[in-house]
Amino acid sequence: MMLMVDMGNSSLKWAFFDKGKLSPLERIPYQSNNLKNLLTQAWLRCNIPPRSVWVSNVAGPQKAELLTQWITTHWGLKPIFIKTTHYECGVKNGYENPAQLGVDRWLALIGAHHLEKGMLCVIDCGTAVTLDILSASGHHQGGLIIPGITTMRDVLLDDTYALAHLNKILPQGNDKQFLAHDTRTGISQGALYAVIGLVKYVVNTLEKQGNKIKLILTGGSASAIKSFLQTHQHVPDLVLQGLVVIASQSL
Repeated sequence: MMLMVDMGNSSLKWAFFDKGKLSPLERIPYQSNNLKNLLTQAWLRCNIPPRSVWVSNVAGPQKAELLTQWITTHWGLKPIFIKTTHYECGVKNGYENPAQLGVDRWLALIGAHHLEKGMLCVIDCGTAVTLDILSASGHHQGGLIIPGITTMRDVLLDDTYALAHLNKILPQGNDKQFLAHDTRTGISQGALYAVIGLVKYVVNTLEKQGNKIKLILTGGSASAIKSFLQTHQHVPDLVLQGLVVIASQSL
């Protein structure tokens, strides 16, 4: 049994890989000062410790060190932190400096390439929204980054004095109310449409060039946009699936 861990900017996601299958994705929000307690609550209930721990980390060295200390103390293991490379598991990095591509995006591309054939548009909706295009042969064509739905909304609510008193409600992708009739909803819907507009613009542009695109969605806010997109595959554990591909190759 192996443990796959995705350390994002605002939450920790994990699943156990055993007998060729991933367990259901689990998620906890965290900050640096409560990570150890959260790990104890979440992982000490495991009846059998994993034989290895594979990690995607975009949360920085401090959280990585806390995670390493906990795993070493409780399980006697040293976690394996994956790094972005030029080429891995059939996927070629499209960045001029491969290391600049976030490891979560890299793993999502690897996971997507092994799940689906053809040209892919991989969209990760989290603190940021990242959009990456992968050719049928596994060549990363490049990508785009914008603030996530919650990030865009919170920037306005937090930094604008007149809006600071408004409640912060995550948009649920409800298309029944196309235009808002209050400021809070206007901000939420505007952020939502900004993401949808980016996705549709990129897909339409590529399709006009003769490409057939398959959409793959992942990330905590993917559910907010998926009802606005006609054809897509929603894979909440896509980064972890990329970890599984790399871990399985190393066995």
